[in-house]
Amino acid sequence: MRITRLEISNFRSIRHMAIDLSDTTVFVGPNNAGKTAILDALRIALTRRWGQRGTGFSEYDIHLPDDTADPKTSSGVSIELRSDESELGEWPDPVAEDLGDIIQIDLATGRRTIALRTRCAWSEDTGAFEPIWEFLDAKRDPLAGRSARRVNLERFWRYLPVFYLGALRDVSDEFSPRSSQFWRRLLRALEIPSELESRALRVLDLLNRRLLKADPRLEVIANTLSGATRIAARDREGGLAMRMVPLKSWDLLSRAEIILRNEPDLPWLPLRRQGQGIQSLSVIFLFQAFVDHLLRELYETGSKPLLALEEPETHLHPQAVRTLWRHVSGLPGQKIVTTHSPFFVQHVPFRDLRLVRLTPNGTEVRSLPASYSASIPALDGLDRIVAGSGEFLTYESASETLTVRGALDKSTYRALLACCGRDGRRTEVEQRLRDLRQRSSLYIDDGELQALDTHARRIRGEIFFAERWLIVEGQTDYLLVHAIAHALDYDLDQHSVSVIDAQNNGDPATFAALARALDVPWLAVFDGDDAGKGMKRAIANRGFSDEELKERCQTHAAGDLEAQLVADGLEPELRDVLVASGIPDASQLAGDSLADRLRKNKTAYAAELAARVRQDADMARRAPQAFRTAIEQLRGLV
Repeated sequence: MRITRLEISNFRSIRHMAIDLSDTTVFVGPNNAGKTAILDALRIALTRRWGQRGTGFSEYDIHLPDDTADPKTSSGVSIELRSDESELGEWPDPVAEDLGDIIQIDLATGRRTIALRTRCAWSEDTGAFEPIWEFLDAKRDPLAGRSARRVNLERFWRYLPVFYLGALRDVSDEFSPRSSQFWRRLLRALEIPSELESRALRVLDLLNRRLLKADPRLEVIANTLSGATRIAARDREGGLAMRMVPLKSWDLLSRAEIILRNEPDLPWLPLRRQGQGIQSLSVIFLFQAFVDHLLRELYETGSKPLLALEEPETHLHPQAVRTLWRHVSGLPGQKIVTTHSPFFVQHVPFRDLRLVRLTPNGTEVRSLPASYSASIPALDGLDRIVAGSGEFLTYESASETLTVRGALDKSTYRALLACCGRDGRRTEVEQRLRDLRQRSSLYIDDGELQALDTHARRIRGEIFFAERWLIVEGQTDYLLVHAIAHALDYDLDQHSVSVIDAQNNGDPATFAALARALDVPWLAVFDGDDAGKGMKRAIANRGFSDEELKERCQTHAAGDLEAQLVADGLEPELRDVLVASGIPDASQLAGDSLADRLRKNKTAYAAELAARVRQDADMARRAPQAFRTAIEQLRGLV
């Protein structure tokens, strides 16, 4: 059992959002964009955090449209989560029986679902923000009768225990025998055979006596301190003894600590004396040890943990972070992860990534789903279209949900519209179908994502953290556009612009489609030759309009980049660059001959020319117009 969908309304920076969750979902985005709010929403729905009246919740948790709004008049927070079977019979029978009062079954597919909504709003009667947990039916109405009993909530929580590890993982707390959520319970669960415990206590007593005899002053100190018992004694004489070693076995276990060394020749050191990176990792693997050994004992046999993990890469060097995804995704249960590391993101599957942005409408999340859904009533003829789609379409009658697995093509869309007939809700249903087709047009298939995963691994971490993309053809363009922007006082790195040299990282059209799907503002600059025009046509074939292409795509008027540099009157500088790059006979070249020599020596001239442009604003202002236009457009591009 895991959470498959999370819907949040009016919570902190979130006005409204709906998110699909996978086995391991990774949220990326800038600071204060709302990533922690998403984790907290899950924790609230799956724990007693709001608890009893007036605790754990404040007016600052309610999303407000402006500074003058009163949280007490708001409709309040709503956090709704769903847990669905991915296939028929996925949940074990004992789980289904124990949670039978709250499970909803789709009559068409037989798959089971649980939906839970947590609400919190101001109550005039109690004068406090009052939380409510309620399970829902397929129409999202609260269940009643036996299904509304508090015991159902307690049972559900035991099957989906949630654990949280913040970015600042302190081993002093996480390995504390008194306060740790994992270590304390692991130690308490240890069982020492009584015979071994008796022998251990005898050994401890013997060791204690020998230590006390090692220095006569210890006996004198003990006699002095025993005066306290004589004063406080009532009917009988008290006593005092010094203990140099633990008195009981639990005292011995409670002092257990982790020691380790990174190399065979290095000394053993306590974990708290290790580097912050090792400490942080140890806490993550402590969670795994807890789940492996105690989860079933403390919760239910069929329970699956949910781990909310912030910044697993904390304090780790890049090479270690690159391998971290494999370990985090391999942790037991469902993982909801936030990260600021491009190295960690490099290995996360595209469909498991969620881009978090803070917009004027609040926190929003973008992803690359494999399917899209809409609420559509059971129209006449709908079953026939779904049955003939070869699993491209599915329909859940209980929740009236139509799902399309990919982009909704024109013929299927028209067939669905024809089902609307003269139904009284025709206008509303047609609008939902149009919206479904529009959203599904953003679909990127697995083959393209696999190609990106292969060719764009180096830059994928960077582009998911950038606020704008500039797509260019190759490495020469990459170097020059960075230099030109810097000289024109618009440093691209500083302004969170990622330059994608598409020839080295995949298909430009795929990057354009990716930017559209993730709602990332983008521009492109291509050569004006046949290859560049082909890239522009490829983007057009992805459903971009002529107006969008005109607005977003620039081409060099003179042909390729080298021809454009010559046409812009940079011949003297270009000859000097080639000579400085070890090509002395370039000093007499001009026109097409110079452009041809540049093409044959791209690696030689690109870095040298970029270095000169970076330091010379006048030279940058004479650089190719397409680059300068794109840089100007990037200023404030949304």
